[in-house]
Amino acid sequence: MNTLPSNTNRKLKALVAIFVLSVMLVPAALAQGTQNFVSAASQNKQDFELHNETGQEIKEVYVSPTGVDEWEEDILGTDTLAAGDSVNISFTRRQEDMWDIKVVFRSGKSSVWTKLNLSQITDVTISFKNGKPWATWKNGDE
Repeated sequence: MNTLPSNTNRKLKALVAIFVLSVMLVPAALAQGTQNFVSAASQNKQDFELHNETGQEIKEVYVSPTGVDEWEEDILGTDTLAAGDSVNISFTRRQEDMWDIKVVFRSGKSSVWTKLNLSQITDVTISFKNGKPWATWKNGDE
């Protein structure tokens, strides 16, 4: 018959208890880490809604990371954004937070707004102020 001295038996029980706790806590910690990762990813979401309050039709919309020399493709494609209408703009997740937006009106005139933090902005409204194109935006926490 194998017997262990009392101290050794307590140490063994303590080690087994620590092992069991660690086996139980590791999956919980991993799940919490995954939850934090998903939460952080959704906070960097660059999708937003564009509102046309200009009184004019917008025929093209471009969104590109700040500092890039070329615009990405026209988000509207063959569609246009009528005066008073809105469109949800969503695109593949990118690491960049700062973006530039360019709109081209039916007349062919265009306007550009730079360094918009799309990881925080949920709505962009294009309008005219004193006869000039103007953009205002709303952050997700407003």
